[in-house]
Amino acid sequence: MMNNEGQISAEYILLLIVIIVFMISLSTIIIDQQEKNTILSAAKIGSQEAIDKNAYSMYYNDTFNYYQQEYPRLLRPTNIEIINITLLDGNDTLKIQTIAHTHSQLSNDEKYIVGSRINYYIRKSITETFKQQQSDTFYNPALSNNYKIETEDVIWK
Repeated sequence: MMNNEGQISAEYILLLIVIIVFMISLSTIIIDQQEKNTILSAAKIGSQEAIDKNAYSMYYNDTFNYYQQEYPRLLRPTNIEIINITLLDGNDTLKIQTIAHTHSQLSNDEKYIVGSRINYYIRKSITETFKQQQSDTFYNPALSNNYKIETEDVIWK
């Protein structure tokens, strides 16, 4: 028999509490995953910017002069493809691993230089996407809202 005094049964209250707790825990997981997806998107944009600058062979004067003497191959456009960018999960630090391929014959030193450029633009893009303060001249580590992001050396296939 119903008594119409505005009371809710204990089962409904318990069900409501379980649903609220579930929604709160689910929302934190979704927010964290969304931040990681944004980090990966920014990394892809940064790597593409680095590849574009490499294709145009755009360098500062002192870098140009150094490359002219030591690495003249880097003064010509190099066709590079990013095969994969992976986010390796840690506690509060994430690592980005990039796998790239070049159609040109580059020495190991030249690949290291180009890889460093790719990693620089990845870190720069992530820091700017999250509107964080630049941690140092090379954006190392890059910062998001909740993570420090480091880049590993580019793997060349």
